[in-house]
Amino acid sequence: MKKNLLLVALLISGASFGQVISEDFEGLGGALPAGWVSTTVAAGAWETGDDATANAGGYWPVPAHTDFAQANDDVCNCDMSAVYLESPSMDLTGLSGVMLSFEAYEDGGYGQNPYSVELSVNNGGAWNSLFTGSVDAAQWNSESMLLGASADGVNGVKIRFKYDDAGQWASGSAIDNVVVKVPTADDAALAVSLQRYAPFNSNLPLEMLVTNAGINQITSITADWNDGVSHSQQIAVNIAPGASANVSHPDLVTYALAVERSIDVTITLVNGVTDTDPSNNSAASMLHNTVSQIVPKMIVFEEGTGTWCGWCPRGEVAMEYMENTNGAQFIGIAVHNGDPMTLSAYDNGVDLSGYPGSNIDRALLGESVSNANWGSIYNARKDIVVPADISVVSSGSNSSVVLDVSATFYTVFAASNYRLAVVLYEDGVTGTASGYNQANYYSGGGAGVMGGYESLNDPVPAAQMVYNKVGRALLGGYDGQAGSVPAAVTDLMTASYTFNYTVPSSQNRENMHAVALLIDQTNGEIVNAGEIPIPPANIGLVNNETIGMSVFPNPANDILNVSFELEGDAVITITDMQGRVVVSTEYSNLSGAQTIALPVAELLSGNYILSVATEGASYNEVVVIK
Repeated sequence: MKKNLLLVALLISGASFGQVISEDFEGLGGALPAGWVSTTVAAGAWETGDDATANAGGYWPVPAHTDFAQANDDVCNCDMSAVYLESPSMDLTGLSGVMLSFEAYEDGGYGQNPYSVELSVNNGGAWNSLFTGSVDAAQWNSESMLLGASADGVNGVKIRFKYDDAGQWASGSAIDNVVVKVPTADDAALAVSLQRYAPFNSNLPLEMLVTNAGINQITSITADWNDGVSHSQQIAVNIAPGASANVSHPDLVTYALAVERSIDVTITLVNGVTDTDPSNNSAASMLHNTVSQIVPKMIVFEEGTGTWCGWCPRGEVAMEYMENTNGAQFIGIAVHNGDPMTLSAYDNGVDLSGYPGSNIDRALLGESVSNANWGSIYNARKDIVVPADISVVSSGSNSSVVLDVSATFYTVFAASNYRLAVVLYEDGVTGTASGYNQANYYSGGGAGVMGGYESLNDPVPAAQMVYNKVGRALLGGYDGQAGSVPAAVTDLMTASYTFNYTVPSSQNRENMHAVALLIDQTNGEIVNAGEIPIPPANIGLVNNETIGMSVFPNPANDILNVSFELEGDAVITITDMQGRVVVSTEYSNLSGAQTIALPVAELLSGNYILSVATEGASYNEVVVIK
């Protein structure tokens, strides 16, 4: 049974504006506040707790959040058909135009049943629908609504929040910071979005979501974005009470150089007068960086799997599909759970509770695994602007692997908070123990075609299984190596760190790849990545100066020139970041200095490894194809 956790966080307005109810559900230890009750048609109940409580059994992790009310069938493992959280009775005598305002988030994975809000004007004797959320919104939305004329001046008004899993344990709900108030005449609430990274000289619109939290129609706002210089503009709008509208600020955000700016946005006037509720008309400061160069965004798919999981063959099929269709910027890693290939630190880090599941760039968590969903996410993320390019060079011999990781930045940071890390994965993993048998619910074809698994037994015997992309080691830890990137970053600066690994006898060096990561410590997301195959044990990487090797131009568009000096035979290869050889040419009886021109116009844009191999040595250089 698929599960999805819905988070609804209701927006607080200032207490001085005719406030009727303000409840934050804090510090109640599971109980509901006085006057709040949970009722149900089937089973289960609303309770209070924080994100750890909600995520104890949840398929979709709630972001870090203090206490809130939650109806979570993933924790209670029960039928929550029509479970209600009912407010205390409210006396609205002498009041009119009372409003409920909130922000809502619904996860886009399995959100079959939207939350809803209902209203009673006779102390719960009868209920009418007030609002229904959208399904699969996959983003935070500001919502506000009038209780309506039926509630004006009434003693005995209640609201309730409904969660209904339709008996399928399909989702969950949570609410926080409930506020019911009499709005002021002219009141605008503000949320703002701006692209985090952009090329310099971009002309970016600053997008504002403006919600009318007052009782008058809003026909104009005066909005100011400020990066140290004020950009104040009056903007014509037409927003009814309780409604929201997307509004673009007329002054575009643009900078001629690679810079870092902190931007504040405020609505100063509504309908030409001062917004009398200033608590909701300013957005938190946003960091915005422009970059001096566009580099490819590598997208890391960390897939949770296990040999015990009968649906997990779908992950192997999705990995192969992505390699074949989106290989240029795709990096896949299989993170095993509960089987002989489990790396506990990695399994604990990804923190999945549904299998197969996946985290993409550690930005999208708990995503479903399928060709279609992964392909859609890849297409949505492949053109994201990133602040740095990542490269990794492998050396060492026998069981010793040395990985020199570099991040070249194309912007500036006054106080960056990044770390470098390496994940090592292995292809071609096999085993003879029963733990290597793969459970297979696709056997027999009843669940549809799945890359040939429909023709295999359940379980698939270990002798027939070969596991690829198995996560084997975390160098620098799951969160990255402290101190690997300095706080002060300048444009074109390169931060480097050397990682070392000793390949155990149970692993095959020649089947291993290194994935270098740049991790943002403020949110845990993978900003960019690079991948390289580990060279065989009998090939030593030596200093390129030994043969006077140079590669130019780098970056290259059409022709890549390789200059070196050696005697004998050599093989020149270009390998992409997935370890696939895209150019390979043999040269015999070389003598002295030469420059060889390699055509690269047909290669996709991105990072590659150019290697000159001869006489048991390999000389490598990271190259960029534009």
